[in-house]
Amino acid sequence: MKDQILKGYVDDFATAFELEGIEDSIVFEHFVNYCITSKQYPREFDFDILRVGGMDDNGFDGAAFIVNGNIVKAPEEVGYLLKNNGYLDVSFIFIQTKKSAHFKGDQVGTLIFGIKSFFDDKPAIPENDDIQNLRRIKEEVYRNSIGFQSSPTLNLYFVTTGEWKEPAQITGRVEKELRDLESKKLFSSVEFNYYDADKLKQAYREINRKTVKEVSFHNHVALPEIPGVRQSFVGSISAKEYVRLISDNENNLQKYLFEDNVRDYQGYNKVNREIERTIKNSKEQAALSVFNNGITIIAKKVEPIGNKMKLTDFQIVNGCQSSHVLFENKLSLLEDTHVVIKVIETTDYDFATRVVKATNRQTEVKDEAFESLSQFHKDLEDYYKAKAKTVPDPIYYERRSKQYDGSPTVKTGQVIS
Repeated sequence: MKDQILKGYVDDFATAFELEGIEDSIVFEHFVNYCITSKQYPREFDFDILRVGGMDDNGFDGAAFIVNGNIVKAPEEVGYLLKNNGYLDVSFIFIQTKKSAHFKGDQVGTLIFGIKSFFDDKPAIPENDDIQNLRRIKEEVYRNSIGFQSSPTLNLYFVTTGEWKEPAQITGRVEKELRDLESKKLFSSVEFNYYDADKLKQAYREINRKTVKEVSFHNHVALPEIPGVRQSFVGSISAKEYVRLISDNENNLQKYLFEDNVRDYQGYNKVNREIERTIKNSKEQAALSVFNNGITIIAKKVEPIGNKMKLTDFQIVNGCQSSHVLFENKLSLLEDTHVVIKVIETTDYDFATRVVKATNRQTEVKDEAFESLSQFHKDLEDYYKAKAKTVPDPIYYERRSKQYDGSPTVKTGQVIS
């Protein structure tokens, strides 16, 4: 694999799930199935059950059938979910993985042909045991179509380690083939997704920092509809509650929550000293929500539950400095001290980047700092980290100002800005 960063991610995955000793191509299939399915299914699951590659595999290496928010593994589960929920919400996911760096039209065609055969009443090609089990689940789904809220969705993924450049000979063929699939009237939507190395790396990064937290947030109002945003809220929460939000189970600060900031914590500079003085002064502390610009949180999923709010895969994109000072002075916080926060639910990466830029324009941030938000610099940072595992005296790329300050394993001379 030529992409050193992606190889590093696959190696990390193999180590984390104890896959050492397994054939590289199979590990990569597991890695791809895990990354793609996790984007649709943000809960723990056994990725081993997704792999269907081998002889007579219909041209795909992974499949996940998600019914009412559950990955189903047997036909009997479909009826059980219909009985318990009173409806069926179904998504079919099929994945073809190639370790090569090229997108080839004949391989894409093989995948689509296999899908067409799978959704025919009788298969046009031989099917192995795994595919036959999936067929039985599919048949049970359509046998219970009376329970559909809407027809199932079909999501196809073709994955390589190269770069997707949208060649017309492939996209044109796929568009024609998809029209044939849509004409079956079996699906509410059919999508064909091309995953290259960059998309895979982005997916793995997002999955690895997955965080789910509940926070008391009863002083909030919903903001009007915004293009690119599923929902958004503004309000205030207890400063103590906010510190709990940014702390882990061992009461340590979760520093990865600030990775999308343009700067890391800058220490006790002039502004941060002023925040600390406000907190230390019991008379002024009550006015913290007025003195401070507030915190901006972007989450992949936001669920208001009574007076609480559940945040999934979230980042604090503005308020890194305030967050660190609050955490370091948490013992001085009073019960009635509040901070203002904005919570935005979006999966639109470009919109999230614009939010980071807009919210940080209100503070003294140089234009070049915003360049650190680009994918190139994130990839460069990860490239340095990947190489650090293979050399005795590694160098680390400081994408965000002072991000390695305080790290006992990284010396000043090993950091390049």
